[in-house]
Amino acid sequence: MANGSRRKLGSVRQEPNGRWWARITCGYKANGRPRMTTKTFDTEQQAEAWLIAKSVELTGRADLDAGITLTQVWEAWKRDRKGKVANKTYATYSWHMEGAENGKVSSWIDVMGDVDVTRITPQAVQQRLFEMPQQKARHAKTALSAVLTWAVHAGIIATNPLIGHRFEYPRNNHAIDLDDDPFAVIEQTRDVWGVSDVLKCFKLIRGLPLEPAWLVCVGAGLRVEEALALRKMDVRRVNVQGRMVTQVAVHAARTDMDERKATKTRQSMRIVAVIEPMGERFYQIAQSVSEPDELICKVSASNQNKRWRSYFDEPPKEYHKRMAESRKVCGKLHDLRYIPLSKMRNTHVTIMAESGVSDSINALMHGHTQMVERRHYLSPDMTDATVAASERFKLVV
Repeated sequence: MANGSRRKLGSVRQEPNGRWWARITCGYKANGRPRMTTKTFDTEQQAEAWLIAKSVELTGRADLDAGITLTQVWEAWKRDRKGKVANKTYATYSWHMEGAENGKVSSWIDVMGDVDVTRITPQAVQQRLFEMPQQKARHAKTALSAVLTWAVHAGIIATNPLIGHRFEYPRNNHAIDLDDDPFAVIEQTRDVWGVSDVLKCFKLIRGLPLEPAWLVCVGAGLRVEEALALRKMDVRRVNVQGRMVTQVAVHAARTDMDERKATKTRQSMRIVAVIEPMGERFYQIAQSVSEPDELICKVSASNQNKRWRSYFDEPPKEYHKRMAESRKVCGKLHDLRYIPLSKMRNTHVTIMAESGVSDSINALMHGHTQMVERRHYLSPDMTDATVAASERFKLVV
């Protein structure tokens, strides 16, 4: 062996051919001999990461000596967590931890990959966060914290140094001229619509591919990925005290990296009533779908944001038969103030709050608290709240 290093549960060494050999010992065979697992790798880093991940797999903890770098922990995290976390989460963490493929985006590994994880401090992380745009800084801190929390569970470090520490983030400096008409400027920067905006969109969006997703995002407060995952069997129309109400069973999500997966959190699994007139229209669209397990909104999750933006573009000056369908619907919502489809959930929260719905019921409707098993999840409080909100739309009409 050219080089070697010993640990409590294993060892890594370089073979004469240049490859790296790793061995871990855990438990005993039936004949009483120690159970050993070995593997060879191209680099020492790969061998170290395998040793850490294998230790966690076999014992639940990486009972190793000190001197483990952030790079080694990150490589071990990938080996242990890939396939166990959502693909989108895995890709997001990878982007913040090791950067983009083109190398233009610096990452945690770039700036502190060689640092012993026991020496990572909130101060060092804070300094790095100030070098990023605000939104990126928040997501980058979340990714690093998740990896360090895994390291705690693996026994590599005693505590996550980022937990309990209040971090500051760079301010978003948006130059807004408030001198001409401050009311108009502030109203244009709001990220929610009012009831009149929703009703106007209700008429203009009819027949567009993203209509069903919009109906339940704004009418029931669903996340976009939840709306895109709804099937015909997830929708029903019931009579509640003489009123017909559309309810949706939210239990899955469809993202740009996962065709179909569980909802964001266990608390997100819920049954929600849809505000009228969005509820009746959504039920009508759902009934036009042939199979019970067929998606109601068939727009690709990876394309939904681009398509939604196109609805607010300048309409084409001329239409012709050979024009693509996506181009024909361009600008259909041009008269409305643009906000992302994801913000329709915020619009629903606002409408419910303005209708007098309590914070606890409002949170319950949006999957922030409680479990689907709890009986009051199906209590009439949520449906009554939706009926009350529906009255606001009748008043505007």
